[in-house]
Amino acid sequence: MEQNSLGVITDKETPFGRVLGKILFIAILIALFWSPLWFGTPQNISLQKTLVERSIDFFPENAAFADLVSNAYVALFQYSYPNRNLVYLLFFIGVAAVLSLVSKCRVLKKNHNVTYIGLGWAFLMLAIMASFKTAKLPIAKDPWGGAVFVLYGAFFYASAIAALTSKRRHVIAAVICLGMLFVAQNAFFQLMGGLAKTRELFAQENGFSSFAAYTNEWFKTSHDAADTYNMNRLLSPRISATFTSPNILASYAMIVFLVSLGLWKTKDEKILRFIGIFTAVVSLAVLFFTRSKSVIVLTFVLTLIWSFVLFRAKEVSLNFLISVFIVGSVFTTMGFVWGYGSNLGKKLSSSGGARLAYWKVAFNMVKQKALTGYGMNTFERYCKTMAPNSEPSKFVHNAILNMWAELGMFAALGWLLACGLPITNGWDNFKASVKKDALQLSCILASGGFFIHNLLDFDFYVPGVTVTALAVMALAICGHDDPKETQN
Repeated sequence: MEQNSLGVITDKETPFGRVLGKILFIAILIALFWSPLWFGTPQNISLQKTLVERSIDFFPENAAFADLVSNAYVALFQYSYPNRNLVYLLFFIGVAAVLSLVSKCRVLKKNHNVTYIGLGWAFLMLAIMASFKTAKLPIAKDPWGGAVFVLYGAFFYASAIAALTSKRRHVIAAVICLGMLFVAQNAFFQLMGGLAKTRELFAQENGFSSFAAYTNEWFKTSHDAADTYNMNRLLSPRISATFTSPNILASYAMIVFLVSLGLWKTKDEKILRFIGIFTAVVSLAVLFFTRSKSVIVLTFVLTLIWSFVLFRAKEVSLNFLISVFIVGSVFTTMGFVWGYGSNLGKKLSSSGGARLAYWKVAFNMVKQKALTGYGMNTFERYCKTMAPNSEPSKFVHNAILNMWAELGMFAALGWLLACGLPITNGWDNFKASVKKDALQLSCILASGGFFIHNLLDFDFYVPGVTVTALAVMALAICGHDDPKETQN
């Protein structure tokens, strides 16, 4: 018996364990493809629902057929948080993972241990359970939202169990790329008439014949922060595809772009290399049209690090490194200087000022209840009272502060361990390997990008991007260079 990278003990694989392992692997692939399409958009934002539903620029004159097309489209791009379908799917994956281990499903041996990652997920789970006991507001007792966070941890471990061999890791990366391609088609539909159609439909729902007539009337009256925020979303040319905001879509595009680079550099099948390079180009295009300046800069820095590390390992040439620097500099400069479109005076969701207001509210909440927090879903309530002139937001735009303010100190510590340690453990494993795995390096850097962006936004609260990020974290700790790697 040997201790593996999950901190558990396994023996020789049994036939039943082998079957369960295959079922687990298939379920994870389904979740990775499904999550960015179904679990990116909150159910309670009517404007975002309209944006997703009406992005497709195809409404034939036949009303019955138009309804059929619309219903089919909405069935593909549903609204997520909280969504019981996601909980059921992740629960099934978690059960399959436990049964796989109990049945002695083969788990890859590593020379390091990531038990502390599990401790982080345990801290988060206990903090959620405690908040349900201590929270006074009914909205804070959210069992479905809490279940999603607990099952995040199960999905991470299940992904690590399923990533047995290099071949499986490449398949997981390819499915992640495939999900991006479907998200991208929605984003491009928005660019090619979907956004304009959304504006017109929104104006008609408010009793105006056109969006121009609606805006002319709107500017004549005063509005609160929520109405101003909605108008900014309507006027902005930024795309969000199946996600709750352009910035979250940008984070997803960054993760997939880095993964696709690693898939492109693999020396295995040509089809994987083609999927990698094609997805990389599509991801960059989507990222550019989100106009998310912070993510564009972060993507450039991480790509440059990726190229430099592989150059040091003699996996890429100096000319390749120089080309990445030149092309990346031009791309980043263009993205950074490109404006957000029309604004109504102050920049709201795109401004650092709004985030500073959120963080100030969160710090005040932490000071008052540092150990236990106020309970899930309470930030928006306190933000309205403590910062009444700020843009309305359900989230702090900083995952650690969000966890601490709502769920307490141990939740913040748990999140830090759960999402931070895969990066450091993966890097230790990468450095120790003789032959450098470009895909593993990509996943380490993509995990780092996800971690950093969570300090500026609420990615962790959007399952559509977090499920993908958790699988990438699992791939980050799994390199293909282990001499004792068992073949499937």
